Amino acid sequence: MALTHKQAMARKSASLDELRDKFKRAKIAILTDYRGDGKGLTVKEITALRAKLREQNGEFNVVKNTLAKKVAHELGITELDGHFENPTAIAFGYKDPSTVAKALSDFIKERKQRPPYVKAGVMEGTVLDPKGIEALASLPPREVVYQQLLGTMIAPHQALLRLINEPGRRMASITHQISEKQPTEAVAAEA
Repeated sequence: MALTHKQAMARKSASLDELRDKFKRAKIAILTDYRGDGKGLTVKEITALRAKLREQNGEFNVVKNTLAKKVAHELGITELDGHFENPTAIAFGYKDPSTVAKALSDFIKERKQRPPYVKAGVMEGTVLDPKGIEALASLPPREVVYQQLLGTMIAPHQALLRLINEPGRRMASITHQISEKQPTEAVAAEA
């Protein structure tokens, strides 16, 4: 049963709203060609990729190029126009961009030169090429970066604290050594 024009327009409007919402919420959106030159991804492979991305608070959606291009234009991203050709799927990341990029990159490396191929990406308004996506994938997760930054910020304070405590620690050590020597000297004096 074919859709009426009104039903088709309602479906298109709903698809646009959903895609618009995903682009707005996403910290990163990575455009991929999931079909490529030869055989594309199977349903099983797409399901596996979706599961990997879901673990990283992301998702993988096949999109219509015309709708995705329209949403990108609405959001002021015109640099992606040349990438909305051939079959396109977008990996959206809603939390940490590097973990989603890494999950996609690892999946691609496992496939050894078969699709999906990264076309481009957009991260918080900045367009990234495939090399930029790969560089992002090589970064440690946000939590690790925060820990490293915190360690760097705390290190001078810890060194200063050790320096301040050192005279007291030396005095306590000397006092302890003297107190250990006195009982043996007292016993020797008594004999």
